[in-house]
Amino acid sequence: MIRILSLVLFVSVVFGQSSFPGLNSWTFGQTVGLAGGGYLFSNNSGFRNAAMLPDTVRHFKINLVKYPAGINGQTIMTNGKINGHRIGLKISRLNYGIFEGRNIDNQLTGDYSAGDIHVQVMVAKPSNSGRFIVGINSGIFLSQIEQVSAKAFTLSPGVVFKSRIGKIGLTIENTGMVYDSYTENNEVLPAFIVSSISSKIPKTPLEFELDYAYPVNSETSIITLSGLLHLRNGIMIKGGTSTKKSGLMTSGPFIKDLFADMGVGVSYKIEDILIDINSYSYGPGGIVFAFGISVRY
Repeated sequence: MIRILSLVLFVSVVFGQSSFPGLNSWTFGQTVGLAGGGYLFSNNSGFRNAAMLPDTVRHFKINLVKYPAGINGQTIMTNGKINGHRIGLKISRLNYGIFEGRNIDNQLTGDYSAGDIHVQVMVAKPSNSGRFIVGINSGIFLSQIEQVSAKAFTLSPGVVFKSRIGKIGLTIENTGMVYDSYTENNEVLPAFIVSSISSKIPKTPLEFELDYAYPVNSETSIITLSGLLHLRNGIMIKGGTSTKKSGLMTSGPFIKDLFADMGVGVSYKIEDILIDINSYSYGPGGIVFAFGISVRY
């Protein structure tokens, strides 16, 4: 159970939530490098705001994320266009590992696994001018530990408005309904209302985004600042940090406090193939690593 407790602690610290922790865990590599930001970055948003679908080129992506304590996340996603509507499919999986089962008499009962899977379908439709986009992300979330399971239906509507100076976005992430829980308590999903604004700095290769995430069922809001630096030869550097930094700092070594709550990543594009490497540090708790590859088709 150490692995599961490690992830629950991570999600509780980073997101301020503990119910259905797999919903808010990062399984998309670019989100790791942007410290949770990037809702309005084209090709880096992970479709968390479904209204970003029209800004994303058609591609197939595979992402692998490695948490401390042997916990691993994977995501595959693709998108396309049907009858003027932009659509997307995203399948995320979080694997807590294989565990040794024992009964109350401490006798071995065999190994068992634990994990979550989230299957999401997105659709978006831009206005005639293309400046206003409406999208919705719906999915089924399944979680299982040994023979016990939890299930939920998720819904994440979003809108994006484009102007000359940048983009403004709003999404309600991971709202929905729990229809099977680990306990008999009335649980609710860890939903966030996320407002975002992004803009490119004129005459520079820099692009910045500011996100404000307000949790529906708790009081700890999060402000995230993330950025992209577009270099020549297909290289892009990304980074991010947020207001969680003060809560992750300790009285330990200065260098660990300096890099607490900091994401960084680099992407390299070779024709229609994009290779992506990202990391995120949450202080003394450890570092998250992510690797991704995207193929445009």
